[in-house]
This record gives sequence, C-alpha cells and structure tokens, in this order.
Amino acid sequence: MNILLITDLYPLFEEQKNVPKAIEDFVLAISELGHNIFVYRPDLVINTIIRGRKPQKSGLYYNKGVKIYNKNFLFCNFSNENFLKNENFDVIISHMPTGNICARKIAKKYNKPYITIVHSSDLEVIKNPLYKIYFKNKLLNSLNEAKLVGARSFWLKEEIEKILQKETFVLPSGIKAELVAKDEITEKFKNKKPFKIVATAQLIKRKNLKNLLLALSQIKEFDWELSIFGEGKEKRKLEKIAELHKLNVVFEGKKTRDKVIEKLKSAHLFILPSIKETFGISLLEGLSQGCVCACLKNSAMSGFIQDEINGFLCNKEIEDIKGTIKKIYFKDEKELIKIAQKGLKTARELEYYECAKKYLENIKKIFQ
Repeated sequence: MNILLITDLYPLFEEQKNVPKAIEDFVLAISELGHNIFVYRPDLVINTIIRGRKPQKSGLYYNKGVKIYNKNFLFCNFSNENFLKNENFDVIISHMPTGNICARKIAKKYNKPYITIVHSSDLEVIKNPLYKIYFKNKLLNSLNEAKLVGARSFWLKEEIEKILQKETFVLPSGIKAELVAKDEITEKFKNKKPFKIVATAQLIKRKNLKNLLLALSQIKEFDWELSIFGEGKEKRKLEKIAELHKLNVVFEGKKTRDKVIEKLKSAHLFILPSIKETFGISLLEGLSQGCVCACLKNSAMSGFIQDEINGFLCNKEIEDIKGTIKKIYFKDEKELIKIAQKGLKTARELEYYECAKKYLENIKKIFQ
C-alpha cells in the first residue's frame, strides 16, 4: 500500500527538540511491514514557536529512510501542494489539527480517501473559544467527512464520539517486545526503602508536575526519591518548589529512551499526572519495566490502565495524588507484584508491530 501521512508532529531529523516520536514509530513500523509511506508536514510557524520549537526550512528531508516534505505556513491557508501530483498514494492518513484540516483539502484535490486520527490537540481546537473563528469548523468538517476517525486513546474515543456522533477506533502506541522486561524484575518490591518514583514529561504546566511535587512534600510516613526526566519552561519553577520543601528530587534533563528505561528497571512507581494527555508512551515504558504505573482518570492510558488491577488512576488535585502514592506504598508486597505483572502483560499486548498491524487493518477497511 502507498500511504501519504500528513502531520506537523513529525521529526525532520534525529535530534529535533520537543517533537514526540509516537507518530514516527507508527511510520517506521508500517514501513518495516512492507508498505510505502511518505510524510507531508504542513507547519504553521506560529504554532511551532508557541510550542517552543525552532521552525525548519521548507523542503525535502530524509529521516531514518522516510521521505518528508516540510512546508511552512505563516497564515492558516494550508494551500494544496502541487508537488503531491508526483507522489503515488492510495490513501491519506492525518494526525493533529493542522494535518487533519490539510487532509480534507488534499483528498478532494486528488480524489483519495482519508482517515483522520484525533489527539488531545484536536479536542482543544474544538472546545477552546479562541479557535472558533477559523480552525474549529474546518477541523469538524474534516473529521466528519473522513472515511474513518481514529482516537489515540480510550478517553479520546469517548469524547470525540460524543462530538461527532460517529463510531471511531482506538489507535494506541506500541513498544518493541525486546524492551519489555521479564517477570523477575518485580523482585524490586521486596525493598521499598527508599520508594523510587520516576516521572517523564515535558516540564510544562499541563503535565501537572507542580501538584506532584506538592503532593510528595506532604508525605512524611516513608522515605521516597523522585527522578524527573524532561526539559521545559517550567523547570526553574519546579526546581524552586523542590528547594523550598527540601524534596529528594533529581531533575535528570532530557535523556535517551535507553537511559530512561535503565532507571525504570529499579523504580517502584512511574507516575504521569498530566491533564488530557493524548496517550503517554512513557507510561507504556513504565509498565514494560515492571513499575506500578499511575495516571489521571480521563487522560493518557486510562482505559488501558484499570484502577488497582494493572495500575492506578487518580485525579489531578494534590490530595488525590498524595493519597494514591500512599495507597500504592502501603499495599502488600504480593499485591504490588500482582499489579506490576498485569502491567507487564498490558505492555506485551501493546507490542510495536501488532499495534501497527491493527492500524493497517483499519486503513484497509475503507477499501472493502
């Protein structure tokens, strides 16, 4: 199959800062499964700057064998690109609001079917009054006219189905089988002193790390240590909170996936307290290393993670985060091991290539 993927959330080169790799993982897996995939990256420059990223030149790029055409836009015109007439594609897949809006235009011009994939950013465009004038209706038109709509997680599926009044499918990220630890890693729960906690996230307000730090500042019943991986504009504020409360926190900075996974091997708890997180592949990495994992209800991997079965769910408030961490710590060792083992099973079920195959199965439905 020849696939055109449209999104502004794709790295043009290996070390491009602040560009998540989730969509890239799908593209690489689909390519490795024998399909041809070309990426068109319509980049609204103002959005790029607001996200704290550096705009890149328009033109053709190659990253890990994938051809990517980057086109910068100063305004929201997203004109159809004539260069695509030289590309042979059977279907269009789009991610993120800009990509989803472009997909509708290009599909009409080239008379091709398209599938849109919804992220939390799409919900923000639909619900935030700031986007009502221009973006909202264009995005809704694109989603309504798509042959299929996918959602990156269960909570997103539920919310977008209420808006569109149409059925969607869930498109989770996957993790490679060789990265998932063996059951014996749960031996770490025999010694919880100190209780080792890891969080991986951009240091921005939406990730809710301030409330995590304030929750931990109120826990006096046991010793704990927290490692935070990531960079962002909230870093100094978070460091000041840690200094003020004399918290046992290490800001690790941005590290490779291998470095993070090495830390997770000895961690007891991985927590992602971010609000309206699209999926949270870092949670999947936590599950894969035998950590007990926690995230917010109606965010990230809620739905994949079931409360007190293969992980924990909580609310965003300080008291609830504190209560959840204490609940986990004071659980019986055997109970924690059982929950961690079920988390490992969830990670195995969300295997990298199997998730890509399910993605492809949904694409093929539009040709049936």
